[in-house]
Parts: sequence; C-alpha cells; structure tokens
Amino acid sequence: MNAVEHMVRQLSREAVRRLAVLREPRFTPIRGASLAGLAPPLPPDERERRVLDNDEAHARVVARWGADLCGLLNALTRGELGALAEALGVAADGRAPELRAALWEHGARLETGGEPVSPALQPRPVLLGGQLVLQAPPRGLFPPAAAWPRAVPPAAPPAPPDGEPETLDDLLAAADRSIGVRLGRRGRDKGAWGLRAAALLGIHERGENEPDWRGDVEVKTVPVGRDPSGRWRVIEDPAIAMLGEPALAKLQRTLWLVRVTLDEAGRGEHADASILSWYLLEWDAGVARLARRYLHERPKGPAGTTQIGIYLHRRFFADAGLLATLNGFP
Repeated sequence: MNAVEHMVRQLSREAVRRLAVLREPRFTPIRGASLAGLAPPLPPDERERRVLDNDEAHARVVARWGADLCGLLNALTRGELGALAEALGVAADGRAPELRAALWEHGARLETGGEPVSPALQPRPVLLGGQLVLQAPPRGLFPPAAAWPRAVPPAAPPAPPDGEPETLDDLLAAADRSIGVRLGRRGRDKGAWGLRAAALLGIHERGENEPDWRGDVEVKTVPVGRDPSGRWRVIEDPAIAMLGEPALAKLQRTLWLVRVTLDEAGRGEHADASILSWYLLEWDAGVARLARRYLHERPKGPAGTTQIGIYLHRRFFADAGLLATLNGFP
C-alpha cells in the first residue's frame, strides 16, 4: 500500500488544498555559463490561486509526494500532523518532530505489511532541525569513527607537512593529522578558519581558478553543529566560487574538512573551532545531479555588497553521504 496516498486520504480538505498549491522551494538559479548547462530551471510563474476541487487537489498532492513520505510529513503543520495521527490511531508525543517520526514508522509498516525490510530498500530517516532527513550512504573516503555520532576530538597539536603533499595519500594523511587541531579565534575575517584549515594540509591560497591541490583536489571547509537529537547537521551553505568562476571545477574532486565551533557562547569573531573529520568526494553522475539541484547564487560579502557568490545548499551533504560519515549508517 502506498503510505502517502493512504495518509493524504486522511487529511482534511483544507489541508489537502493547502498542500496542493504549496510552492516547491527553489534556489536562485545560476546566471551565465558558470555551470555549463547545469543551472536549475527557473521557478514557474505564479499559477492560479483558485480553490481546487477535492479530486484535483488530492491528485496534485499525491503526484508531488507519492514517493516521498518524509517530504509530505515535513510539509504538514503541527495541527495537521496531530489530526493525522489521531485519524490513524498513532500515539506520539505532541511535538511536531515526534509526530513526524511516529507517522513515518506507521507509513513504513503500511508499505511493508509489517515485514522487516533491508535499510537499503527502505532507508530510515533521522530527525534534524525538526525535519525528517534521509542520510544517503557515503560515496567517498572518510576517517574511521569509534562511535556514532562522532565525538568532538581531543585537542591535537598542528602538524602541517613541510611542503605541499606529493600524493593524494599524503594529502589525506595531513587531513588525518588536522582532526582535533584548534583553529583559534576567527577574528573579523569569516574566511580565516578555512585558510588555517587548508594550511594544516600544506596548502596555501594562490587565488587561481583551479582546484587548490595540484589543480586536482579542491579543499573546502563545511561548518557543522549539534542538533538537539545529538546528531551533526550542516549549519551554513558553504561558498564554492564567485559568479563567473568555474564552479564545477571546484567540485570535480573535493576534500571537505568538517569544522565545528567549540565555544558557542563566544560565537562570531571571538569563537574557536576545530576539525571534526574529513570527506573526499569525487565527481560522478550522482554528484552532477546534486550540483544541478543544490548549487545557487546569492550576495557574498558585507551588507550592500554587489558581489555574487555560488553556494552549495546544506541539503547536498545529506544526499552526498557526508552526514552519514558523521552520524553513522547501516
């Protein structure tokens, strides 16, 4: 039984009509040839806001979320979740995140007839930021972990190589040594931690339009923080390039250094940070699909800036497997 269609039937007409005209989230598309044809499509024009009849509204909702139970539950309000749980006889804590998790469990049992199914066929979502998130399995290299979610590593002394690493193995060994190194007070330069993290690998800013290490591997930091669930989540969209630069070259082979702020009370320029882990991700058809979906542009710099940067939306890291290397996977 399709769980989404079953649940949509239990929703009120008002809820179904609201969902039927809910706009899909869109990122600001990349202008020009920066993505060589990979820019996401332009958002559709405003369509009719007339009241849909029940059958049309139901059909639209099922067409949009028919294979995405997590997406449907994430789109429902607290009141709609509560009413749905009551209609289905699902007992759960009254908070929206717990209702979503309990309703997903109910839907999963509906679709399997109560039989156990491999996580490969029915991956289990986690709660991050109150939303159900499917963490794709890792598709790149990463360091081992003693337990999941990863613990903040103990402080380690900086041990950068004497010069630029000769081989990829040398580069990854330097990344291993960077785990636990404290990056110090950031100061006013928001890019300071990224430069210090790259320097731990023997890589220094050259300002060239090619990947950082020998034109082959781009080194980027990605900031993470603890979710109330105890798991890690990406807290900011990392910048990839400036508009007009070859953004795709930065993603062909990327070494992501996972950065965590240590003293949340300090925040901003007074905070300290550390390297939590790393993830080497290589370009393939799957990464190309994710780039098409998640690369977007927005102003980069202080208020009133005219500079435009190309950013990678944080949801990329769930779909590309990085979150699974921090939180665990089957």
